[in-house]
Amino acid sequence: MKTAQHALDSYLLCRELASQMRTRALFTIVSLTIALSFSLAGCDKRAGFEKVDPNGAVEVAIPEHGAYTGAFIDFGEEEEDVTLEMIEGFETMVGKHQAIIASSSYWGEQNFPTANLNVIWRHGSLPLVFWSPWDKPYEQSRGPDKFNLNDIIAGKWDVYVDK
Repeated sequence: MKTAQHALDSYLLCRELASQMRTRALFTIVSLTIALSFSLAGCDKRAGFEKVDPNGAVEVAIPEHGAYTGAFIDFGEEEEDVTLEMIEGFETMVGKHQAIIASSSYWGEQNFPTANLNVIWRHGSLPLVFWSPWDKPYEQSRGPDKFNLNDIIAGKWDVYVDK
């Protein structure tokens, strides 16, 4: 009888310890997540937003601590309406300067978006380009065909890439 009671006590003790360990692990993970969130939230805070001369010198803000923040801003259906006003409006909405601003370009246009990237760069942000290998007409359910990855790797489109 004592052996059975001892086995039951040991089993219950093990369950209690396992439960406490899970609780501590969960508490540690939650605490670290909260601490990380607060530390990243303080990255590159600015007191206000300045108007930037689109033809002036460019200075990219480098955070003293933490990481860059960035966004893929909605620049319209074809993602080509990149304007300083749209960028500033987004930053006002989120309350933070975006160190990286993503934009995209479809290969079917055969026109690299230099003007859009210049707007982003003149704003003091680093442009990040999603260069999508889709041809016209753009259909969401259809993947790359004319500009497929094998042809790109083989060098078929190097003239366009090197422009």
